[in-house]
Amino acid sequence: MSIQSPCIGVCQMHPVHAWCEGCFRTLDEITVWRTASDADKRQILAQVAQRQQAVDLFDNDLRGDCDR
Repeated sequence: MSIQSPCIGVCQMHPVHAWCEGCFRTLDEITVWRTASDADKRQILAQVAQRQQAVDLFDNDLRGDCDR
């Protein structure tokens, strides 16, 4: 069973972080995905998960959106 790409079709590179805003991969990770081994893909997905957790919620200017 092949590991599926995390691409969600939102292909836009973040100007500060230099990773895709949709899948959180770098250009290098996107480029090598098709030829990467399953072990390499799992490593990329682990880095993607770390990036997703580290994203600052205020990057998208969400301040003031709550009623508190």
